[in-house]
Order: sequence, then structure tokens, then C-alpha cells
Amino acid sequence: MSNYQPTKTSGHASQIGGAVKQNIGSLLGDRSMQAEGASQRAQGDAEVQAAKAQQFTEGAVDAAGGNIKKHIGAMLGDESMRASGASTQAKGEAQKAANRV
Repeated sequence: MSNYQPTKTSGHASQIGGAVKQNIGSLLGDRSMQAEGASQRAQGDAEVQAAKAQQFTEGAVDAAGGNIKKHIGAMLGDESMRASGASTQAKGEAQKAANRV
């Protein structure tokens, strides 16, 4: 089993590298190079989307856990727990918003 984790940075690098290769192939009339560039660019697009989906899911988990903690803190009258939960929930919501696919 692989430990590969998609990242936006790596995906963007593949997108750029593929676009460059595709354009150079176009300038040189090299259809093979153009196709390789298009493929690399598509792989970069897919990696960026996979990374965003993963980060969106992590944000959803944080938001849900924070919401639960916030409500338990409120029920117990524990302001520190309530505030911590609210903070975690807000962090998760921000992460979800930044990674909508």
C-alpha cells in the first residue's frame, strides 16, 4: 500500500509543467510532446482536486467535532470547552470553504 498523499502544490507543479511541455510541443510541431504535456496537465488537475477533496473532508470532520464539543460544553456550563469547540468548528468551516470542489 502506498503512502502517497495528493497535494495542491505538487498538482499545480504538474499542471504548469504539463502546460509548458504542451506549448513547446505545439511550437515545435511535436504532437507526441503535446500529448504528454496534456496528460501531465490532466494529472495535475486531478491531483489538485483530490487534495481539495481530502482537505474538505478533514474540515468537515473538524467542524462536526467542534460543534459537538461546543454543545457539550454549553450543556455542562464549561465555557472553556464551549469556546474550544466553537474555535474548532470555525476552523473546520474555514477549511471546508477554502477547499470546495
